[in-house]
Amino acid sequence: MTEGRKISRPINWIIIFVVLLYFVSVASAYDGLEWKNGTSGTLKRNEVISFGDYSVKVIAFSAPVESEKYKEVPIEPVEPFVELNISKNGSFINGTFLAQGDSFISDDSEFKVEVVKLPSGSSKDWLYESYKPWATLQLSQRGKPQLELSIKTDDEYVSGPNTEINAVIVLRNTGTAAINDIDLDLGTELPILRGYLKYHYETLMKGQEISEAVTFSTPAVTDIKKFNMFVNSSGVDIKDISYKATQLKTILIAPPLQQAPSLTKNTNAKAYLKDLIMVSISFKNNADYELKNVSIVDTVPKGVKQLSNNTLHWVVNVGPNQEWYFRYLLKPTGAGNVIFPPTTAEFDMKNEYYMIQSNKPETVIYGPRIELIKQADKSEINPGGDEVTVRVIAKNSGTTPTMVTIKDNLPPDTKLISGTTTLEEYLEAGKESSLSYTLSSNSAEPIELPPAKAEYFELGSQGSKLTTMSEKLLLSIRPPPTPEPTPEPTPDPAFETTVNSTGGPTDQQSGYAVNPGKEPEQPIIVEPTPTFDDANSVLNLLMECGNNSGTVPRINMTTDVCALVGNNP
Repeated sequence: MTEGRKISRPINWIIIFVVLLYFVSVASAYDGLEWKNGTSGTLKRNEVISFGDYSVKVIAFSAPVESEKYKEVPIEPVEPFVELNISKNGSFINGTFLAQGDSFISDDSEFKVEVVKLPSGSSKDWLYESYKPWATLQLSQRGKPQLELSIKTDDEYVSGPNTEINAVIVLRNTGTAAINDIDLDLGTELPILRGYLKYHYETLMKGQEISEAVTFSTPAVTDIKKFNMFVNSSGVDIKDISYKATQLKTILIAPPLQQAPSLTKNTNAKAYLKDLIMVSISFKNNADYELKNVSIVDTVPKGVKQLSNNTLHWVVNVGPNQEWYFRYLLKPTGAGNVIFPPTTAEFDMKNEYYMIQSNKPETVIYGPRIELIKQADKSEINPGGDEVTVRVIAKNSGTTPTMVTIKDNLPPDTKLISGTTTLEEYLEAGKESSLSYTLSSNSAEPIELPPAKAEYFELGSQGSKLTTMSEKLLLSIRPPPTPEPTPEPTPDPAFETTVNSTGGPTDQQSGYAVNPGKEPEQPIIVEPTPTFDDANSVLNLLMECGNNSGTVPRINMTTDVCALVGNNP
């Protein structure tokens, strides 16, 4: 038996080696495949991991071995492997033995399981006394390419001998694997000037893109006409599976205007808050005849103001090949970006109405912007006297520094206890500064704290002074505490109540209702409930105990002597 074991063990390892060699050779045949990671996990025997339609179950590991006499390590190094069963949609499809770094690929090349890690050959996980092997598996899905197309060009063109249509065709592979043998075809009725209508590429890796520029000329048209650009692309992956993408772009081409006029608008690219902005408007008549009653209208955006009373509306006649222009000044009112609206021009050309717009220039205005906040440490004060701490905060939310002067005023019936009500500070952009003071008041009425005031320059210590105000504050008077109610006295149980049917008041002397015309009702006598002393009085009266002679003592309910024996108690 000992010899049989010695012979069978090498045979088993040879069989395992042949099986592993087979699967390794099969896996090497798919070196060109790209994989999209799916899921991973560390499993022990009989545990299962799933991904998509596939599931993998751990069946067995390398057999346990004996340990060395004085160490918790295998007596001989173990060749780690794991046995796996692979199923698809619940049906068994294959079993395999894999060592660390090996992988199994399904027959359709759509699924791969890889052994990422196993216990090392000297790990105690292989010992009989601590046999707990495990395997870290990575399940992956075959990567696939994905083609995307786009066409970049303007939507509208005006036909003309010098007008060109520039189009950029962009082909992207947004998938998870490369695509090969790619064709790109462009179809259109537009006459081509530069570039090609057909392209071919060997490979487009995942995440890559290809751009092709094509230039067309504008055909002669008498009316607005649509023209299509149709792009088609196709290619195959490593399994010769075909992938396609298409894109359609429609553009409009209009006939040329008869020597159309032009309208332009220009401003300063940048300015400081202390500066003036020059706006220049130009209308050029490119026709060889006069344009009459051209109505030109401009508007002022927020962030600037006019320095004149011009209505910015002009009606002019512009001679052939002549130019009309106008300039005016604006004053910035705050820091920031100002986008000027387009100027419009309306006119008739050969008995047809036209309206054109200028460009929209932009001006960046640099300057400070001071925000003022006033705060108090309480909103209620005690009547007759209290102290309040006030804080005024100035924040520069603009883009340039400025010299700031803050002033605050005390309301009537108040007195400054400590601190200051004025502050002068060179405040940088994004910074803030504050002043604080404490005041006292003996007023019994609510106090209104007036708004604080800040003055600052348009740029540093230059330019005009700007003013901003804080909100005002109201200090109300704290109401006195509510006194506890005084309990009402308990009325005497023996009293006389006069009630009349009218429910009205009753004359206390006559007992009749005050209201005339009503029949008075008899008063109701409320008799008191008899007490113990009243009972004694009645009995003494009946038995003549305690009469004026004074010979018979008064009866007491606690004894019955007088009741039974004459006048003797």
